[in-house]
Amino acid sequence: MYNAEEHLVSEGRLTVRYVPVAMIEPSSMSEAVYILQAKSPASELSSVERIIGDNMDNKNQVTLPHVAHILDSPSPRDMATIREIELNNGFLHEIKVDQLPDIIYQRKDGHLGLITGLIGKGGLTSILAKKARVRDADSGNTDDTVAPILMGKNDE
Repeated sequence: MYNAEEHLVSEGRLTVRYVPVAMIEPSSMSEAVYILQAKSPASELSSVERIIGDNMDNKNQVTLPHVAHILDSPSPRDMATIREIELNNGFLHEIKVDQLPDIIYQRKDGHLGLITGLIGKGGLTSILAKKARVRDADSGNTDDTVAPILMGKNDE
């Protein structure tokens, strides 16, 4: 999903707000903590997504070795971040979402929409055109925000 939306973000046609959750793999929590505590979470997310995404494209499971230690002996800061991620996990359970990635978006009528599961670049562009208000590339006006909720191994 990250790769599918990346070009729309760089073109200014889409605004994304990532809400990390940790539900898919045992390593998901460590990865989410690592990303959220990075000096630049957006840059670190991009780096992690490239590593995980490249391996998923090749049907390989990958664990990031530099994050594995986080849950072994979590610091108070780690514990605070874990609690935040657990709140995000709770939200997904509350709305009965059990598949990642998820996109929560504002529909043209102002109500929220939910799309679960992997969507490719073409599918995402099509959905944006049909269901969500997006930034007009010529005028620069933004009418909508689309917010994927993602974290873990199944969300690229």
